Amino acid sequence: MTPTLHHALLRRTWGANRRAVHFEFELANGGAFQFHSGQFISLHIQQGSKHYARAYSIATASRADNRFELCMNITSNDASAWLLGLTAGDQIEFTGPYGIFRLRRPLGRLLAFIATGTGIAPIRAMLQDLDRNHKPRETWLIFGVREESDILYIDEFKDLKRRNPNFHFVPTLSHPGPGWTGLQGHVQEQIQKHLARKEGLQAYVCGKPEMVEDVRRLLRSMGYGDEVVGYEKLE
Repeated sequence: MTPTLHHALLRRTWGANRRAVHFEFELANGGAFQFHSGQFISLHIQQGSKHYARAYSIATASRADNRFELCMNITSNDASAWLLGLTAGDQIEFTGPYGIFRLRRPLGRLLAFIATGTGIAPIRAMLQDLDRNHKPRETWLIFGVREESDILYIDEFKDLKRRNPNFHFVPTLSHPGPGWTGLQGHVQEQIQKHLARKEGLQAYVCGKPEMVEDVRRLLRSMGYGDEVVGYEKLE
């Protein structure tokens, strides 16, 4: 079965931080796009005679206005250059949604989200979904980055923490600056500290393959079965 080809218009772009750029798109011609929080699209890129596809996680929960967002690392590859060259009003083509990385039903009594870098994008979508559509429950977000300026969506997560006392936001830095007074180290250290012996745990992990596999091994060593862990590896 041929995947449905969607068209969307770029509405705005902004620098999320010095390493990442954020894009907001709207379905063209009043089109509709249904997806589950955590899924990704396959963006079709045309550069001269070269045509290829690149996968990007959707960084927002489904919205009534048919807008959605992507978050991309700034790199030297062709896809990065092509996206950075878009301006408001430009049209893109994509297929999707794809992927089984999504909130699982029934939801666990305790939810843990573990991300590094732009691996936070699909997890942000899941957290928005939880905030809008489900009763509050104990929820942990353990987010690892290099420096304080790399903490994507920090104001959004702080606001969620303020509104929901059951939400625990745990940013941790691997290369903290002298002014940082928060947690230091990698996400694995915070998992051991905050997620030990939690009944009803349901975990979601997204980031580089090495991190994902390390976290899966760690959770297994802590007594959690593979069935409680959903994950997405970013290449």
